[in-house]
Amino acid sequence: MSRPFRKLDPVKVIKLKRQGLSNSLIAQRLGVTQGAVYHVLRKMNITGGRGNDMVPSALVRVGDNY
Repeated sequence: MSRPFRKLDPVKVIKLKRQGLSNSLIAQRLGVTQGAVYHVLRKMNITGGRGNDMVPSALVRVGDNY
């Protein structure tokens, strides 16, 4: 039997990443796996690095609204 599926909000992931948190810390805070965080960031075309320089400007504006 598999674990229950937990919906991961990409906006929350982006906001935490903008604050400079690592993928593992984001995963701990949101109660998901590091792989889930990585998957969301990769799907949004956000790769390594820290802070705002790694988040496309359109997503920064979206993240600011939440």
